[in-house]
This record gives sequence, C-alpha cells and structure tokens, in this order.
Amino acid sequence: MNNLDKYIIEKKEELLNKKITNELEIIKYIYIDLGKRFSFNEKFIPFGNSKFKQNLYKYHSKNISDLNECMDTNIVICKSLSYILEYVFKSFNIDIQTIIDSLDHISCPHVYNFIKISDGRKFCVDLQEDINAIQTHSFTNSFGFESPFSNKLIVTRKEQEIIDRKLGYITNDNYYSDDYLYLLHSISDGIEDFREKVKFILENIDYSNTDKMGYIDRQWHHKNVLEKFFNQKEFDYQSNSGKIRIYDGFIDVDSERKYINFILVMDKGEIDIYIYDENNSNYLKIDVEEYFNYLNNGLKIHNSKLPYIKRKNSKE
Repeated sequence: MNNLDKYIIEKKEELLNKKITNELEIIKYIYIDLGKRFSFNEKFIPFGNSKFKQNLYKYHSKNISDLNECMDTNIVICKSLSYILEYVFKSFNIDIQTIIDSLDHISCPHVYNFIKISDGRKFCVDLQEDINAIQTHSFTNSFGFESPFSNKLIVTRKEQEIIDRKLGYITNDNYYSDDYLYLLHSISDGIEDFREKVKFILENIDYSNTDKMGYIDRQWHHKNVLEKFFNQKEFDYQSNSGKIRIYDGFIDVDSERKYINFILVMDKGEIDIYIYDENNSNYLKIDVEEYFNYLNNGLKIHNSKLPYIKRKNSKE
C-alpha cells in the first residue's frame, strides 16, 4: 500500500475517533493537517532557473507515483499539492476540482482547488498559500473564498472560527497567533524613525514557532508580515525594489545547501543588513564586515549582489 493511501486510512480513523462527521469540518481538518506536513520546494522558487522550473513543473503530475514521492519527501509545488488534496478529498466523497490558471503567457501557471459542498456552496482553497499560515498557527486566509481573485468569503470567518475551535486548532488560551500583529502595531506605530521601526519588526517578526518551517514558507510568512506594516514603496516583494529588500542566500554544508535569508534596509543613504537567525527565530543586524565574512566562508547570494555594498578585503 502506498503512503498516500496509508495517510487516508489513518485520517479516516482519526476522524472517526474524534467523532468528526460534518463535511466542512472534515475538509478543514484535512486541509490543516496537510498544511502542517509540507514545505514548498525552494529549488523551484527562487533557486530554479526557467528551464529547471518548467521541467519540474511538468514532472509533477496527478500520477500516484509522483504524489507518493511528494508524500515521502514532504516537498511540493502548487501543482502536486493540489493533486494530493484532490486525491485525498475524493476518497472522502468530497466534490473537488483542480484548477490550472489559464494564463497562456505563463509557463508554470498556478494550480489550486475548488470544492463544492452538499449545501450547494462552492469555494476556492489554495493550500500552497496557506502552508505558512497553518505552520504559524494563523487564520487560513486562502480557504473558503469565492475565487483566488475575490475577497468575498463563501465560508465566513465566523463559521471557520467555530470549526477551528471545534477541531482544536484554536482555543480560548491559544487563539490565531497572527493576532499578535495587533500588539506589534500598537508599539511600532509610535516609532517615527523608519530604520528603527524596521529593526523592531524584524527582531519580533516570528510570533509562533517556525523552526520546522521550510525556507520558502518562512520567507512568505515574513513577506506577509512586512506587507502589514509597510507600504509598497517601502516594501515590494514582487519587484524587490523598495527600501526593504529580501535576498536569498545559501552555503554548501556537506554537499547540502543551507539556505539563509538576508534583508537589506536602505533609507536616506544609510544601509542596514539583517540575517535570519533560526535559533532565535528573528533577524539579527550585522555590519558590513560580518557580511563579508559570510562571503569569504562560502555564502552565495542568489542571482544578485546586495546593492550599494562594495566588496572589501574579501578572498577571491
């Protein structure tokens, strides 16, 4: 028996023992459970070139062998994750479709799911987008919408909160952890200096334990946090052209890549460099000499050099 079918049998037994029989509760239970399991493939984004991405995208299919490989490695892209969700939910007799964005100019279009439940409601779920929310114990912002391009919730937040509470995802003592952002706002809104405000956010960015998160899922989590505190001129993740810029780096350790996330902050001619510290789950400010020490010890900044920083005393 393959791992995917073993997973289904295990979840059916769990749901039976927990006496969860409501269709929408089953859907949310599996959605959250799978979200805890997977990491997005960092070799696809950002480290894969166009040809590699296209080949990897084509390789991920709905073939059971491909899906089982993802279950073995716990590494997915949107396409494989959507097909896994479809395979699992169909075993629960849930009406689900896998949708591939019909954008002709995109070689690797995004893939997600639509679900129709017995009361006639049809809604979109995008588990790739919710992995970082689930793994930081936040509200699932890509579950239950009319479409990926709509803010209209078909499954309302209140309805989801009731379900999440029943499933034990939230409790009175352990609510959605992204509510912590209100506390950060209450403090950061009083910090007038831009660089000091960024420093405060980066030093307190992880409000939940993220040590088991994949590299890209954690980066998207940080991207979501920064977008709540800074406007597009200050932080633009898509173009990476604002005052706050995210850079991907890695060091080869025993033939394995150890990925390191850097953030550069530029304001009024001043530059701050931050490196993500997995041990403390926050960003640490380093000086230029420390940055060059990383370069001298094998750090590679993917597809870019940090702008405005000239190499000094570095070993070529």
